[in-house]
Formats: sequence, structure tokens, C-alpha cells
Amino acid sequence: MDLHPNEIRDFLARAPKRRSPNGQGFVNNTHSRFKWLCDIAHGTLNEKINRRAGVSDPCKPWVNPVWSAIRRHSRKKHRQTIDRS
Repeated sequence: MDLHPNEIRDFLARAPKRRSPNGQGFVNNTHSRFKWLCDIAHGTLNEKINRRAGVSDPCKPWVNPVWSAIRRHSRKKHRQTIDRS
């Protein structure tokens, strides 16, 4: 786990507090803090630089299902034209 001091400072400033009040009791946020710290620690240098600069992740999870549906539709149309011949 190789963290830059600035990343540790940002984690301490932005991470949810260990416990936060919730009406009559408290909510324990320790698991989410550890998950966040683990995500910060495990990453390539480019990911760390982009995260530090505030650049969003270029991953677009909604594109793949759409494109797979388009490919499936085109295959289906292609099969129908072959069957008619």
C-alpha cells in the first residue's frame, strides 16, 4: 500500500466519519471507510493522477448493453435475410 501524503490527507478530509448520528443511535461507517481507502491504495499511477486531478473515469457501463443489443439485432436481421434467400 503506497499512498502519497496528499492522498492520505484527502482521505481523512473527505471520508465519512467513523460514526455518525442517526436519530436515536449511531451508524458505523468503518466498512465504507476501509473500502474507500482500499480503492485509493490499489490503482495504477495514471488512475491516482486522474483521481487527484478530478478527472472522471472514462468507463461508460451503459454503452456495452446497448451495443450488444445492436449487434444482436443486426445478427438477427442478417440471419433473416439469409433464411429468406
